Amino acid sequence: MADVIRWREPVWKPQPRHSKKRPVITGHRVITGQVVKIDRGGWVHIEVTACTVEPAPQWLRPLYPLKRGEAIRRQRGKIGRGKIDRLPWSDETARAAIVGSRFVKV
Repeated sequence: MADVIRWREPVWKPQPRHSKKRPVITGHRVITGQVVKIDRGGWVHIEVTACTVEPAPQWLRPLYPLKRGEAIRRQRGKIGRGKIDRLPWSDETARAAIVGSRFVKV
């Protein structure tokens, strides 16, 4: 795909699997990455190019950003919730030709 996107996602406090406590947001991550592929299950595979962390005011422990070059995958709908921004190509007509082609595997 080769699109570069940026979005914001919450960071949750780790909890046991069957915990009855309410989940706590410990901060937010702003992730910038390049879309590698989108598979049929609705998962987006992304290579991280930059990541910044904004800890919540009540959270005292450090939050660590994702490493550059790390491969992550997120559900397409979850990325859309985080006010996604796409870096425009220098030639948008070339992007339209590539993305609109029926020969490109998505």
